[in-house]
Amino acid sequence: MRTNPTPTAPLLVSIEKALHVYFSSESSVLDAEDPVQFRSQMLLHDSDGSADDTERDDEVATPATVDNTLLGVSGESYTMQLAVLLHAWHSTGTNPLVSLPSTTEETSIDGVTPEFTSRQRILEVSVDAIHSFITAIEGGTDKEVLTATTTLVDELGGARGLLTLLGFQQTVGSRTLAPLTLCQCLAAFAQRHTPGEPLTVGARAFSKHCTRSSSGWWGELKGNDVAKNLRAETKVRELLAAATWKNIHSLPHAHATMEIRNALGYGARWDAETQNFRGFLEPPMLNGHEIKWRH
Repeated sequence: MRTNPTPTAPLLVSIEKALHVYFSSESSVLDAEDPVQFRSQMLLHDSDGSADDTERDDEVATPATVDNTLLGVSGESYTMQLAVLLHAWHSTGTNPLVSLPSTTEETSIDGVTPEFTSRQRILEVSVDAIHSFITAIEGGTDKEVLTATTTLVDELGGARGLLTLLGFQQTVGSRTLAPLTLCQCLAAFAQRHTPGEPLTVGARAFSKHCTRSSSGWWGELKGNDVAKNLRAETKVRELLAAATWKNIHSLPHAHATMEIRNALGYGARWDAETQNFRGFLEPPMLNGHEIKWRH
């Protein structure tokens, strides 16, 4: 995938403002399962003080680019990430999804069937539609900006289209709920497993996986609880930064789940509704449950 630097031109600001106007409207993304939740997550800035104070100051230090939006979980707001993608689409004339493979090794997950209708719909959107959107929002009134942005989002396929444009997979069972932000993922990971004890839920989950990979991919979990917490956090940050497969989908008898996996198939899950950390994931394998995911 080519590297696209973060644009700093005033046009990017205009696009972000247009999206902010759109997501601030109660008439936006009404096709989402929970439009209020979707709008709130799209507008949320991890640096606005609304997230947990366990976050580090560097969560949003890396600006959004096309690459780290489509692959990985960026620390920028989803509104800014969409703005970066639309800016690149307009300035290069190339649909950002062209550079994102439609199938990868980690898509071969038992019980997960890929769908491509949303991706195909976005790939069929003419660059002229993007140019028209840009023309309409530059110098337009809030009403004109809202109309132009609504038209574009509808053409992209509504809430589902926005998720696909952000790099989230569409599969049988995918849900139109907004994803967690990077800081929300890390804050959930850092919750205490037992009140009053330092070990986090993330480190507790990590301890179950260290012995499963014969290659040693997970590494060892040694030391006191503070050391274990740091080791586990380092690993989940690695997964979040290198996620080549992202999805919000339903699991049997469970809430909607935000799932990420890297190119090797290792991953992690969060409850997309309660925002709780669900655990780490081994690569897809035949009869994984029967062999307790040891490989």
